[in-house]
Amino acid sequence: MKMKKAEIDALTRSGVVYFNSKLEMLEDLSCKMYRMDKLTSLWAHFHDYVQIWYVSKGEFLHTIGDREYRMTKGNLFVVPPFTVHRIQSPPEQEVEIWGCEFLPAFINERFNEPPGGQPFFDASYLTYFAHAENANSHQMIFDGVTDSRIRGLMQEMLGEYERRTPFFQIVLKANLLLLLSIIIRQVNGELVQAGFEKSEKYRDTMMKVVEFIQKNAHEDIRLEDMCAVSNLSKSTFCSLFKEWTGKTFNRYLVDLRVNNALRLLQHPSLTVTEVCFATGFNELSYFCRIFKNYTGISPNQFRKQAAMKPLQN
Repeated sequence: MKMKKAEIDALTRSGVVYFNSKLEMLEDLSCKMYRMDKLTSLWAHFHDYVQIWYVSKGEFLHTIGDREYRMTKGNLFVVPPFTVHRIQSPPEQEVEIWGCEFLPAFINERFNEPPGGQPFFDASYLTYFAHAENANSHQMIFDGVTDSRIRGLMQEMLGEYERRTPFFQIVLKANLLLLLSIIIRQVNGELVQAGFEKSEKYRDTMMKVVEFIQKNAHEDIRLEDMCAVSNLSKSTFCSLFKEWTGKTFNRYLVDLRVNNALRLLQHPSLTVTEVCFATGFNELSYFCRIFKNYTGISPNQFRKQAAMKPLQN
């Protein structure tokens, strides 16, 4: 979510307070950690960074739009940039808040690029929190194990932030990504559970498929053969196989054949042509082209290099 300067000016003229990262954060670090043991009521305000609060002690009211949340011990909320919200807390209330604030660019510099570009992996950490209407992130409650992990992560992040040990930025970012992944699983609990059940349902089938491919990679294996082995439709098989292995069927098969070729080429008794057919490529020119795409050198060059090293089994 991005807000134009005119919109920011309109909000501030109406009395809404704007907290700017340039004033709130270090000059060379777009992430901030803190712990608060006193909480002052903050009326309508917004900021250009993502804000995460974990309540370690006490309680207060947190309002976003027309929704009011009573935040208590163990609760956590995530507020996306440029979202107007407010905090109400009695002055005598004892609290302990662990806070993390960061610009999306701290996760990946590509967040600074104009919208509409190519999707990238790190975007998945923040996409869910990009819109204030995703109310599941406005008040989260965790089980005991997850709560302990979150508390420990935020304490470690605060320690890194305060000590500023060399390379602390890397540790801070790594822990933030882990924290976000835990939160994303929490707010998508039904999706995570469905994925787990699906994985368990097809576990034996996919293990049988992978075992079949590994044993028969030297044969002329086709997608239709795998559908028959798994007793699945083509679309279902392709979807499950990609989820299970992280690769398409064709990519998995070629990767396996190339790895087998790397091993066989270390045996001087086999010619390149014999290795080609022994690994299931069955066409020498295609084998040489694929092998070079993977390794940067031809099978013959690899063989010469391998001959200079001890034989690997």
